[in-house]
Amino acid sequence: MIPVKLEKEEGKYMLIHGYTGAADIISESFLGKIKSIEEGHNFSESMLQTLLKRGYITTKTQDEEYEYVARIAKALHKESDILLTSFTWVVSYNCNFRCPYCFEERNLKDGKTVLVFTKEQVDIAYETQDRIQPHRKLRKNIITLYGGEPLLAENKEIVNYIVDEGRRRGYKFVAVTNGYEIDQFVNLLGEDGIYRLQITLDGPREIHNQRRIHYKNHNTFDKIISNIQLALDKGTRVVVRMNSDGRNIDQYVALKEYLERKHFFDNPNFYFYIARLRGYYNISDTERESLTFMSPQQFDLKRYQLKAIPFSQDTGYYKLIYQALVNKKSIPFRPLACKAQTGEYVLDPLGNIYPCWGTVGKKEHIKGIYTKNRITWNKQVLEKWQDIDVSQKEPCKYCKYALFCGGGCPYHRMLLGNEEQQCIIFRNMFKSAINKAYAEFNKQTN
Repeated sequence: MIPVKLEKEEGKYMLIHGYTGAADIISESFLGKIKSIEEGHNFSESMLQTLLKRGYITTKTQDEEYEYVARIAKALHKESDILLTSFTWVVSYNCNFRCPYCFEERNLKDGKTVLVFTKEQVDIAYETQDRIQPHRKLRKNIITLYGGEPLLAENKEIVNYIVDEGRRRGYKFVAVTNGYEIDQFVNLLGEDGIYRLQITLDGPREIHNQRRIHYKNHNTFDKIISNIQLALDKGTRVVVRMNSDGRNIDQYVALKEYLERKHFFDNPNFYFYIARLRGYYNISDTERESLTFMSPQQFDLKRYQLKAIPFSQDTGYYKLIYQALVNKKSIPFRPLACKAQTGEYVLDPLGNIYPCWGTVGKKEHIKGIYTKNRITWNKQVLEKWQDIDVSQKEPCKYCKYALFCGGGCPYHRMLLGNEEQQCIIFRNMFKSAINKAYAEFNKQTN
């Protein structure tokens, strides 16, 4: 059982079950009765049967419960491996920004060598996708454009070629961009092209310009704001992310108020959230001096103080929980923390295939090499990333959150060497998503 105290309802909990997905609003006293059922109970026979059906009481032993969860996890992992094939393209390793917390290798991003897709390599990449997953219905029809910076004005011709060729093949596009040169790609924005953008703003103008630094022009804020408006006017969805550490998180309120004054929140295609910068990436000592990384606990405390919980990253759980409440259905399971554990393929212009965005440029995580005629897989990397489900991980296989969490980001586990931080992050995120979903559900039904 996962009981979550409801912030808006005195003495009430949302009770969720870890392997049935059941979700119910109950009183604190009723929760106490369920917990003490071995000592005797005052439940009617029909209530007992309901509690059994929803999983809150069980006739299974603890070992039988663990084995049952393991079977579910293996089946869902196998299903995801078959059904979830998605692709990201590192359009270019080069970037026009010099952000102090960038985790990608500087020699790739800031060097004189231009590393970008050619038309020939684009054609090979599309053929490679067909080889990886020949069944069109099993391929996600969305390609994420990534970098470096994918939307550099100097790469306008090749980006147009990528999108035009992708449209012809039935793909739509998402771009993770700094937003500075979006105005050069207006013709590609919209529902049938680049239909969603993720853009970073690190605070109001003065703070943002100190952190999101253009290699020639330090004032990036105003141009990005203008480009956000341009994208929204084209019907493109815009997700604004605020990367936060101890030095800028207090500027969250000022940035939110500025975005409200720009009337961005009036547009249903606009979304804003706050995210924690992590200090365990490959960041230079000089750059590290300009940052103050926060622990998950410090970040959560700040979010509550700043009333930023509704604008926090929840990896989609708010929506899943809200829909479950509205439709009176169980909360769907997520046996994977991310698609990199099954069918995510990140293709770069050098012919490398990586498992996820975070590993781009790190040779030890290359899981394949693609050329015009073949793909050569690195079995050792594939096994590390894709062959382990949550029931094979310690301590995940004993955790009541296992089928919701999926074991956390595999790359962060590799970097940290332990799970404690990720467990804290997920529990807090799950609790926040539940309270946000319930508050919205309550508002809509009353």
